[in-house]
Amino acid sequence: MWENICRDSKKKGFPSIVLGIYVLLVGIGVPLVVRDRYFDILVFKYYYYCFCTITMLVVLLVYTLTVGRTDAEIYFKEFKIKKVFEKLTFMDFAVIIYLLIAIASTVTSDYLYEAFWGNEGRFTGLFLIIWYVISYFCVSRLWKFKSWYIDLMLAAGVLVCLFGITDYFKLDIFHFKIAMLPEQRSIFTSTIGNINTYTAYVGILVATATVLFTTDQKSKNMLWHYFCMVISFFAIIMGVSDNAYLSLGALFGFLPLYLFKNRKGIQRFVIVLATFFSVIQCIDWINNYFGEGVLGIESAFAMIIKFQGLPYLIIGLWGIVIFWYFFDYKRKYKVKEVGSLFRNLWMVFLFLIITAFLYALYDCNVVGNVSRYESLSSYLLFNDDWGTQRGYIWRNGMECYARLPFWKRIVGFGPETFGVLIMYKTANNPYNLLFDNAHNEYLHMLTTVGFAGLIAYLSFIFGYIRNCLHYKNRNPYIMAIMFGVICYSVQAFVNLNLPIVAPVFWLLLGMGAAKSIEK
Repeated sequence: MWENICRDSKKKGFPSIVLGIYVLLVGIGVPLVVRDRYFDILVFKYYYYCFCTITMLVVLLVYTLTVGRTDAEIYFKEFKIKKVFEKLTFMDFAVIIYLLIAIASTVTSDYLYEAFWGNEGRFTGLFLIIWYVISYFCVSRLWKFKSWYIDLMLAAGVLVCLFGITDYFKLDIFHFKIAMLPEQRSIFTSTIGNINTYTAYVGILVATATVLFTTDQKSKNMLWHYFCMVISFFAIIMGVSDNAYLSLGALFGFLPLYLFKNRKGIQRFVIVLATFFSVIQCIDWINNYFGEGVLGIESAFAMIIKFQGLPYLIIGLWGIVIFWYFFDYKRKYKVKEVGSLFRNLWMVFLFLIITAFLYALYDCNVVGNVSRYESLSSYLLFNDDWGTQRGYIWRNGMECYARLPFWKRIVGFGPETFGVLIMYKTANNPYNLLFDNAHNEYLHMLTTVGFAGLIAYLSFIFGYIRNCLHYKNRNPYIMAIMFGVICYSVQAFVNLNLPIVAPVFWLLLGMGAAKSIEK
């Protein structure tokens, strides 16, 4: 609506300024703001995001009813529903359907109050979903795309990462953990909170910085984004959370499909690999030197650290980089397209990796050859203990969903009512824990907003990715945002949807779909 009301360039300026401030308040503010350390971090960030979004909407409405009143009256006189629908994209339709299903799920829920506010879970009830969708439409329609917004968000992310890195050294420089139980101190970090949420946020930073570094043309931009990439590599590994594998796997798996179109893209990807393994080697040296002074790595990254050929791999990769650049400098090669050969070869490689992984799952869980995979067996064998009791939660969640009436399976039990749904089934569980979240965003959606809500949400995400691909040869910042969305969406298979990182995720969805990009 405001697109049509603010017709002349002079009037368009004010809404775009409001949205510019809003983007900064959410993109920079949400990751950084805290009040009482980790004790109310979820609640405070939730209130902060809601306050920013509601204030943004109120300012736009006041503007429309005062300065833009005449244009608003003209707009409503000429209003035609057909024209509105013609301007909506596929992902717009998908997110509107998702919202309507969430509304239907709330209205028909046996726990309407809880479904609306999300107070029995992590606050992602209908109330917050409404603001996510409003934020998406306002940013995508009124925000004026500028690349420096993304760089400022990266700068804020670097501060978050540096704070997290100091926590790896057990420094607690801001005394966030001084009143915590000793056994809880290692699972909370930086200004984000739980390490799983922290690495979900850092995964977005890693993807954004890496894509920008590999596509930069100017040296100063390349150096800045390389710095951000290195810091985020250190942060995501030192976050000691297993969901980091999924974010990094998505990045390293899909990035070549974008980069392997020319020699420069392949060269930059080799640099990324060399840098990543160099960071792991540095962390190994840090662990050996500081000993008990650091948290240590006890995850799959430890297997890479223990790989005796790691130093030779690093030397080899950097040797390839140096030789390649020296050769290009002497021959004065320009950026040269290489066609689809290397991308096709990479797709074959990905297919082989996925096939091997699926076979390992079958071999472990069906055939029973668990011992064959040694330390990897804890990741491949699915049982109740898998993924810090995620196997138990997922099994019970699916069983509860299967017992729902047909209508409830379509629209769900109600937003953020997962804990209510499985409360009786998991009472007196062997872990003595209270489960209020599926620890899998997609299973969580399936049970709370149903099959229809999940399909609408996934359609929205895939529609967004398809839209971003239109700019793959024009705007690397849009591709960087897209990879951030992909990495978040992949790690969401084992993580929670919280109003700590999710607001940034929805903000990126709006930024990547901004109509001003087309201009």
